[in-house]
Formats: sequence, structure tokens, C-alpha cells
Amino acid sequence: MGYLKAFTIAIAASVLSFSAAIGANETKLKDVIICAVTEMHACELYQGCRELKPNETNAPDFMKIDLKDMELTGRRYDGTYATLKIGSKTRLPKLLLLQGINGEPEELQDGLAYNMAIQVDTGRMAASVASTETVYSLLGTCHAL
Repeated sequence: MGYLKAFTIAIAASVLSFSAAIGANETKLKDVIICAVTEMHACELYQGCRELKPNETNAPDFMKIDLKDMELTGRRYDGTYATLKIGSKTRLPKLLLLQGINGEPEELQDGLAYNMAIQVDTGRMAASVASTETVYSLLGTCHAL
């Protein structure tokens, strides 16, 4: 479960403490986006939801989204890194939507699914990671490099 919580925070996506455009007025997205998570919650079946801190889960505090290689890499709270493949990318007029799965994580008995929505005008990010009986939500901001 620690990996799931860590990955959840990583997803997710949220960057630096300021808003930045991801490519709002551009036809092409930037290839690399950096995100920092500012808020995280866990909701467990029959137990409700609670706020989490990065050190509780060893979750990533920063994420690098590489849209060219379709990878999401997170630096966990303890300084280690984890990389996930991005399964799909959809660009809407005001949102960048990313989705993926991890079917065989070493630290988990079951797999996980994630999705992320990034507002292209403001850089604000909302992400979720779902596994057996638990959903993690992450909020933050992103910045295109």
C-alpha cells in the first residue's frame, strides 16, 4: 500500500507554488511538464476519507511528465524515483487528460489505475489513483518546461 500511496502522490500530477500555462494558446503541448502535489487524500471502503502528508506514504513530492516518451516519473519523499507509462493522452480546449495503469507493481498485491487532469491555462492539477478498495486524490499545480 505504501507504493500505491506514494504513486498516488506522484500522480498526479502538481508543480511549484505558482500557476503556469501548459500551452493554452499553443497548438502543440510542451514535451515536459513538472508537477508538485500540494494536497492529498485517501478514501478507503467503509472507512471514509482522510488527508495525507507525503511523509506518511513516501509519496512523490514532484513529478515529471514526459509527453514525448509518454512517461510519468515521480521523486518520492525519501528521494527514490518511480516511473510509470502513460497509457493515453487527450488534449481538450482547456484540459490535458492523462490515464494509465500499473498491472504488476512490485510493492502491491494488486494493480492500480490513474488519471490526471491539468488545466492548460492555469496549470492546476487534479489526479486520482485507484486500487483495491482505496482511491487517492491529489491536487496541485504544474508548469511546462
